[in-house]
Amino acid sequence: MLARLSALLLVIVAGALATAQPASATAQQPDADYLNAAHQLDLTIIQAAHSGTIHGQTSCLKSVAAQEERDHRRLAAQQLEVANQFGIGLVTLPSAAQREQLAALAAKAGTSGYDSAWLALMRQLHQQYLALVEGELPKSASPAVESVANGAKPVIEMHLRTVSGPCKDETKPPVVSTGDGGQVADAERTRSRAAVLLLGVGVLLLLVGKPVPVRRRLLGVVAVGAALVMVFGRPGDSGQVPDASASAVDREAAVPPVRLKLPGVLEASVLPVATAADGRLQMPASAADVGWWAAGAAPGASGGTVLLAGHVDTARGRGVFAALSGVRVGSRVAVTAGGGDVHWYRIVARRTYRQEALPADLFHGAVKPRLALVTCTGSYNHTTHRYSSNLVLYGVPVD
Repeated sequence: MLARLSALLLVIVAGALATAQPASATAQQPDADYLNAAHQLDLTIIQAAHSGTIHGQTSCLKSVAAQEERDHRRLAAQQLEVANQFGIGLVTLPSAAQREQLAALAAKAGTSGYDSAWLALMRQLHQQYLALVEGELPKSASPAVESVANGAKPVIEMHLRTVSGPCKDETKPPVVSTGDGGQVADAERTRSRAAVLLLGVGVLLLLVGKPVPVRRRLLGVVAVGAALVMVFGRPGDSGQVPDASASAVDREAAVPPVRLKLPGVLEASVLPVATAADGRLQMPASAADVGWWAAGAAPGASGGTVLLAGHVDTARGRGVFAALSGVRVGSRVAVTAGGGDVHWYRIVARRTYRQEALPADLFHGAVKPRLALVTCTGSYNHTTHRYSSNLVLYGVPVD
């Protein structure tokens, strides 16, 4: 009887394992299929871009090629990072058809037809890549791989725009314009006027008439104190900005972010963004979401800047980063990656920059990893619908 029972249990266990194994293999197959297809496209684009930096006939093409090579090296490194986590082996060469395309481009080197051939090939490869990331394959993959695909999309769209038609050099750092409502600036102006009024009332209560009654003196002190708090109570520029300098793209590779949390202040979804045709940083359609500069570093990477931008306000009301002006140095920030890992940062510096003087290294800097939270601040022009300045909170990983 015991032998029969043992045999039955073995059959049940074997059946369960047989059922579970195919399900596991199926669940991993979309990850491997997407990562390999994307990786081959990246390898092909990297080789073509490198060729463009050498053989391009114009400064525009050489500049665009150099930027695309760097961005696609980052995407390729990101795929390797995720593939290693999942134990997936990636292809190391472009496909035979892609190698033929590269050979045809190489045959044009040194001729007047090289630039047009390069633009045509890059346009074709980016269109194929865009079709891949917008297709069903990444949607059926794991969250980490899907976030990698989502993060690649705005970069591909940005590159596709530069090679569609004549070469377009859009390699300048974008302008971060994250306020087009003016409510926060108007509230600050009202606050400043109220502070001046309170200060005047307090001075009058303290200085006009002699002797000054104790009650009036107390009210005067309260009014002056409230005015000073309103003027100086908001945190200003402070702390030391983490060092920034060029970093290797493979050090910036990690799973893209999907969520941001400042405990007690805000919690929001994070969506990948890149540069728009007008030179501004594209922002999510909803002012409640945060944008991640997808051509930069991802959270958990060993180098680079993780840049997250959010609206301070819009025509419809306050935005997700409206409360950022009150966040002080020492505050902690959590950034969740697509795979579920949570990366903590500590705010170490605050800086206000004129919008036209936002540091370029935010978009391509930092040997050591750092975080940058960016929004609008300063005065607001109701005619141009633009704020005058950007507020940047810098953070470093918490050990």
